[in-house]
Amino acid sequence: SRAGSRLEEKPFSEMEMSYIKQGEEALQKSLSILGDQDGWKTETVVGNGDKVLSKVLPDVGKVFRLEVVVDQPLDAVYSELVDNMEQMGDWNPNVKEVKILQKIGRDTVVTHEKAAATPGNIVGPRDFVSVRCSKRRGSTCVLAGMATKHGAMPEQEGFVRAENGPTCMVLRPLAGSPSQTKLTWLLSIDLKGWLPKTIINQVLSQTQVDFANHLRERLAHTTAGTC
Repeated sequence: SRAGSRLEEKPFSEMEMSYIKQGEEALQKSLSILGDQDGWKTETVVGNGDKVLSKVLPDVGKVFRLEVVVDQPLDAVYSELVDNMEQMGDWNPNVKEVKILQKIGRDTVVTHEKAAATPGNIVGPRDFVSVRCSKRRGSTCVLAGMATKHGAMPEQEGFVRAENGPTCMVLRPLAGSPSQTKLTWLLSIDLKGWLPKTIINQVLSQTQVDFANHLRERLAHTTAGTC
Protein backbone atom coordinates (compact mmCIF):
# COMPACT_ATOMS: atom_id res chain seq x y z
CA SER A 1 0.00 0.00 0.00
CA ARG A 2 1.16 3.55 -0.65
CA ALA A 3 0.72 4.54 2.98
CA GLY A 4 3.08 1.75 4.00
CA SER A 5 5.79 2.77 1.58
CA ARG A 6 5.45 6.36 2.65
CA LEU A 7 6.19 5.47 6.27
CA GLU A 8 9.49 3.88 5.31
CA GLU A 9 10.76 7.11 3.80
CA LYS A 10 13.03 8.92 6.22
CA PRO A 11 11.29 11.91 7.77
CA PHE A 12 12.84 15.24 6.84
CA SER A 13 15.25 16.89 9.25
CA GLU A 14 14.47 20.33 10.64
CA MET A 15 16.95 21.84 8.18
CA GLU A 16 15.34 20.06 5.22
CA MET A 17 11.89 21.14 6.39
CA SER A 18 13.03 24.74 6.55
CA TYR A 19 14.21 24.57 2.91
CA ILE A 20 10.91 22.99 1.86
CA LYS A 21 9.04 25.80 3.65
CA GLN A 22 11.22 28.46 2.00
CA GLY A 23 10.53 26.96 -1.42
CA GLU A 24 6.79 26.95 -0.78
CA GLU A 25 6.92 30.51 0.47
CA ALA A 26 8.75 31.57 -2.71
CA LEU A 27 6.05 29.84 -4.72
CA GLN A 28 3.13 31.49 -2.89
CA LYS A 29 4.73 34.96 -2.95
CA SER A 30 5.59 34.73 -6.65
CA LEU A 31 2.14 33.56 -7.62
CA SER A 32 0.49 36.33 -5.65
CA ILE A 33 2.73 38.92 -7.38
CA LEU A 34 1.87 37.48 -10.80
CA GLY A 35 -1.80 37.19 -9.83
CA ASP A 36 -2.13 40.92 -9.26
CA GLN A 37 -2.73 42.37 -12.73
CA ASP A 38 -2.55 46.04 -11.71
CA GLY A 39 0.35 48.37 -12.28
CA TRP A 40 2.50 46.43 -14.75
CA LYS A 41 4.39 48.63 -17.23
CA THR A 42 5.73 47.42 -20.56
CA GLU A 43 9.55 47.43 -20.69
CA THR A 44 10.14 45.68 -24.02
CA VAL A 45 8.13 44.02 -26.78
CA VAL A 46 10.08 41.98 -29.31
CA GLY A 47 8.98 41.42 -32.91
CA ASN A 48 8.05 37.78 -32.19
CA GLY A 49 5.62 38.81 -29.45
CA ASP A 50 7.92 38.18 -26.50
CA LYS A 51 7.44 40.87 -23.90
CA VAL A 52 8.87 42.07 -20.63
CA LEU A 53 6.72 43.95 -18.12
CA SER A 54 7.81 45.46 -14.83
CA LYS A 55 6.33 46.69 -11.61
CA VAL A 56 7.67 48.21 -8.40
CA LEU A 57 6.56 46.46 -5.21
CA PRO A 58 6.88 48.19 -1.85
CA ASP A 59 8.58 45.30 -0.06
CA VAL A 60 10.51 43.74 -2.95
CA GLY A 61 11.53 46.57 -5.27
CA LYS A 62 11.37 46.28 -9.04
CA VAL A 63 10.27 42.97 -10.52
CA PHE A 64 10.27 41.90 -14.15
CA ARG A 65 7.87 39.61 -15.91
CA LEU A 66 8.69 37.88 -19.18
CA GLU A 67 5.80 36.45 -21.22
CA VAL A 68 6.63 34.22 -24.17
CA VAL A 69 5.26 31.32 -26.18
CA VAL A 70 7.65 28.46 -26.91
CA ASP A 71 6.91 26.10 -29.81
CA GLN A 72 7.46 22.99 -27.71
CA PRO A 73 5.17 20.90 -25.53
CA LEU A 74 5.24 21.62 -21.81
CA ASP A 75 7.02 18.38 -20.86
CA ALA A 76 10.00 19.22 -23.05
CA VAL A 77 10.30 22.70 -21.53
CA TYR A 78 9.82 21.40 -17.99
CA SER A 79 12.42 18.70 -18.34
CA GLU A 80 14.98 21.15 -19.72
CA LEU A 81 14.43 23.61 -16.88
CA VAL A 82 14.02 21.13 -14.03
CA ASP A 83 15.55 17.73 -14.84
CA ASN A 84 18.49 19.21 -16.78
CA MET A 85 18.93 22.25 -14.53
CA GLU A 86 22.67 21.65 -14.14
CA GLN A 87 23.18 21.85 -17.91
CA MET A 88 21.84 25.39 -18.11
CA GLY A 89 25.36 26.83 -18.41
CA ASP A 90 25.77 24.89 -21.69
CA TRP A 91 23.09 26.86 -23.50
CA ASN A 92 22.38 30.04 -21.55
CA PRO A 93 25.33 32.44 -21.91
CA ASN A 94 24.09 34.46 -18.91
CA VAL A 95 24.69 31.47 -16.65
CA LYS A 96 28.18 30.15 -16.05
CA GLU A 97 27.08 27.11 -14.06
CA VAL A 98 24.33 25.73 -11.89
CA LYS A 99 25.15 23.13 -9.26
CA ILE A 100 22.68 21.26 -7.08
CA LEU A 101 24.03 21.40 -3.52
CA GLN A 102 21.21 19.42 -1.92
CA LYS A 103 18.08 17.63 -3.05
CA ILE A 104 15.21 17.42 -0.59
CA GLY A 105 12.34 15.10 -1.41
CA ARG A 106 10.95 15.23 -4.91
CA ASP A 107 10.25 18.92 -5.34
CA THR A 108 12.95 20.93 -3.60
CA VAL A 109 16.63 21.60 -4.33
CA VAL A 110 19.24 24.04 -3.07
CA THR A 111 21.43 25.32 -5.89
CA HIS A 112 24.56 27.39 -6.38
CA GLU A 113 24.55 29.45 -9.54
CA LYS A 114 27.38 31.47 -11.01
CA ALA A 115 26.25 34.20 -13.36
CA ALA A 116 28.36 34.91 -16.42
CA ALA A 117 29.89 38.38 -16.62
CA THR A 118 27.75 40.82 -18.59
CA PRO A 119 29.09 42.22 -21.88
CA GLY A 120 31.55 45.00 -21.13
CA ASN A 121 31.62 43.66 -17.56
CA ILE A 122 29.08 46.23 -16.40
CA VAL A 123 27.99 43.79 -13.73
CA GLY A 124 30.95 41.96 -12.20
CA PRO A 125 30.91 38.27 -11.23
CA ARG A 126 27.82 37.39 -9.21
CA ASP A 127 26.72 34.17 -7.61
CA PHE A 128 23.52 32.98 -5.96
CA VAL A 129 22.53 30.33 -3.47
CA SER A 130 18.85 29.58 -3.89
CA VAL A 131 16.22 27.18 -2.76
CA ARG A 132 14.04 26.09 -5.70
CA CYS A 133 10.88 24.07 -5.78
CA SER A 134 8.88 22.71 -8.67
CA LYS A 135 5.20 21.85 -8.46
CA ARG A 136 2.76 20.57 -11.04
CA ARG A 137 -0.88 21.49 -10.58
CA GLY A 138 -2.98 19.91 -13.27
CA SER A 139 -1.47 21.08 -16.53
CA THR A 140 0.31 24.05 -14.92
CA CYS A 141 3.90 23.82 -13.67
CA VAL A 142 5.44 26.34 -11.34
CA LEU A 143 9.18 26.54 -10.70
CA ALA A 144 9.86 28.95 -7.86
CA GLY A 145 12.91 30.06 -5.93
CA MET A 146 14.45 32.51 -3.52
CA ALA A 147 17.80 33.29 -1.89
CA THR A 148 18.87 31.06 0.97
CA LYS A 149 22.01 30.07 2.84
CA HIS A 150 23.80 26.74 2.69
CA GLY A 151 26.75 25.51 4.74
CA ALA A 152 28.44 23.94 1.72
CA MET A 153 28.60 27.27 -0.12
CA PRO A 154 29.73 30.28 1.91
CA GLU A 155 30.50 33.48 0.00
CA GLN A 156 33.13 32.83 -2.66
CA GLU A 157 36.33 34.74 -3.35
CA GLY A 158 35.92 36.90 -6.44
CA PHE A 159 32.10 36.79 -6.48
CA VAL A 160 29.52 39.18 -5.11
CA ARG A 161 26.76 37.08 -3.51
CA ALA A 162 23.57 38.46 -4.98
CA GLU A 163 20.04 37.52 -3.89
CA ASN A 164 17.12 36.12 -5.80
CA GLY A 165 13.89 37.13 -4.63
CA PRO A 166 10.87 35.46 -4.81
CA THR A 167 11.16 34.45 -8.44
CA CYS A 168 9.32 31.87 -10.54
CA MET A 169 8.53 30.43 -13.93
CA VAL A 170 5.01 29.35 -14.76
CA LEU A 171 4.52 26.91 -17.65
CA ARG A 172 1.13 26.19 -19.20
CA PRO A 173 0.07 24.55 -22.43
CA LEU A 174 -1.03 27.34 -24.80
CA ALA A 175 -4.82 27.49 -24.92
CA GLY A 176 -5.99 25.59 -27.99
CA SER A 177 -2.46 24.50 -28.90
CA PRO A 178 -1.07 21.83 -26.58
CA SER A 179 2.14 21.46 -28.60
CA GLN A 180 3.11 25.00 -27.51
CA THR A 181 3.90 26.30 -24.06
CA LYS A 182 3.22 29.68 -22.51
CA LEU A 183 6.09 30.62 -20.21
CA THR A 184 5.84 33.45 -17.70
CA TRP A 185 9.01 34.30 -15.78
CA LEU A 186 8.88 36.55 -12.74
CA LEU A 187 12.38 37.84 -12.01
CA SER A 188 13.23 39.66 -8.83
CA ILE A 189 16.91 40.09 -8.05
CA ASP A 190 19.07 42.15 -5.77
CA LEU A 191 22.43 42.27 -7.55
CA LYS A 192 24.10 43.95 -4.54
CA GLY A 193 27.06 46.27 -4.95
CA TRP A 194 26.99 49.80 -6.32
CA LEU A 195 25.13 49.66 -9.60
CA PRO A 196 22.93 52.39 -11.05
CA LYS A 197 19.29 51.26 -11.19
CA THR A 198 19.01 52.13 -14.87
CA ILE A 199 21.83 49.75 -15.75
CA ILE A 200 20.43 46.98 -13.57
CA ASN A 201 17.00 47.33 -15.15
CA GLN A 202 18.44 47.24 -18.65
CA VAL A 203 20.54 44.16 -17.86
CA LEU A 204 17.67 42.28 -16.23
CA SER A 205 15.09 42.86 -18.95
CA GLN A 206 17.67 41.98 -21.62
CA THR A 207 18.59 38.81 -19.69
CA GLN A 208 14.95 37.73 -19.83
CA VAL A 209 14.59 38.34 -23.56
CA ASP A 210 17.87 36.52 -24.23
CA PHE A 211 16.81 33.61 -22.07
CA ALA A 212 13.71 32.96 -24.18
CA ASN A 213 15.78 32.82 -27.37
CA HIS A 214 18.49 30.57 -25.92
CA LEU A 215 15.83 28.25 -24.52
CA ARG A 216 14.18 28.01 -27.95
CA GLU A 217 17.50 27.19 -29.60
CA ARG A 218 18.30 24.56 -26.99
CA LEU A 219 14.89 22.89 -27.32
CA ALA A 220 15.04 22.95 -31.12
CA HIS A 221 18.35 21.03 -30.91
CA THR A 222 17.38 18.55 -28.21
CA THR A 223 13.99 17.70 -29.68
CA ALA A 224 15.52 17.34 -33.13
CA GLY A 225 17.65 14.59 -31.60
CA THR A 226 20.94 16.43 -31.98
CA CYS A 227 22.96 17.54 -28.98
